[in-house]
Amino acid sequence: MQFLLPLMPADAGATRRMTTLHLMLALVLCGIGAGSLVLYWFTKVSPTFSAAYTPFAVLGIFSLLIGLAIIAAAIFYKSWLRAGKRSIGLRLIEIVVVAGASLTFAFAGQGKPAGMFAVIAAAILLAAVWEARKPAAAQVTIDENGIRLPKGGIMRLLPWSEVDKVLVRHGILSIELSGNRLLQRTLLPGARFDAAAIEGFCQEQSAAAAVTRSDDW
Repeated sequence: MQFLLPLMPADAGATRRMTTLHLMLALVLCGIGAGSLVLYWFTKVSPTFSAAYTPFAVLGIFSLLIGLAIIAAAIFYKSWLRAGKRSIGLRLIEIVVVAGASLTFAFAGQGKPAGMFAVIAAAILLAAVWEARKPAAAQVTIDENGIRLPKGGIMRLLPWSEVDKVLVRHGILSIELSGNRLLQRTLLPGARFDAAAIEGFCQEQSAAAAVTRSDDW
């Protein structure tokens, strides 16, 4: 026998990671902006250069403005940032700016920073693809082997030897474990399941595991 209980998506951790990455990239953009403006000033005053390298000024201004805007959005407008595809759109802007920095330094004959920014742009692209993916439906599986539930992106198995009691009440799955431990998960609203059958099955499996432990001793 097997029971499948759909869970509410737990995206709090993903949201924190998304916001943290936006902030980190915003700081990188601010650093690119400040460094580019310094380089523009250097090409303007240094006798080595016949004229100031204007692309450094353009890159510096855009990087600083976009970096500061991202910081403001990630800190003060988190709900706005999470809505729809805004985070993905912001990722695309970050990719364009960092890729632009790579091209600017490449045309200026600076191969190492150009390559570094190209790698950063590729990493941001991978992050955007990861965020845009459709998350798998989270669910708890209950069968003769134990209780499997998602945790940190992997499925964790709770054998019946560790389970004392299982309750399904008011949309909450509560699992009482040995050692006075308690796990709770919020079930997906509207999901259909037989709470009495689940609790009865879990009680039988837990009791059988308790008998096995007694026989082993």
